[in-house]
Amino acid sequence: MVSNDKLDNICEALSEIKELQDLLTNSSTKYFGNLLGKIAGVDTIPLLLLRKSGPLTHKVFIVNEKTGKRESFESSYFRLDSINKESRRAWVSVLCPLDFKGDPTNAVQDVIKLIKTSTIIEVDLNLIFAVQLVDTELLKRKIIVEPKW
Repeated sequence: MVSNDKLDNICEALSEIKELQDLLTNSSTKYFGNLLGKIAGVDTIPLLLLRKSGPLTHKVFIVNEKTGKRESFESSYFRLDSINKESRRAWVSVLCPLDFKGDPTNAVQDVIKLIKTSTIIEVDLNLIFAVQLVDTELLKRKIIVEPKW
């Protein structure tokens, strides 16, 4: 179990990420529209949720569009959808990490693209030890987060 101070910090950090994400998505001006979102080119701030035992992972089952077969992948990458600081819960979308061949990968050095999925999980923040954003060195490699639709 995480201490209350640490948990409050995690909730605040996640709230800040959500605010920044919303700013990217929803900011619009009279003359320039959604310029900030267009400049950034994304609406997602990918993150890792760390437990004492390591990153939170989630297994997702999908139907491969090419083969029609049911497949699975495991991911540690998430997009924050919402947070409730009072209940200390967050809802995150699972992002599918792909390598340069377009195959799911768990090797951080091989991740080229993150794709949003429709899988949303509820996370008990009492079990989260830290929040880590995707390394800026990876972001410089032009990681692309594609929409889930």
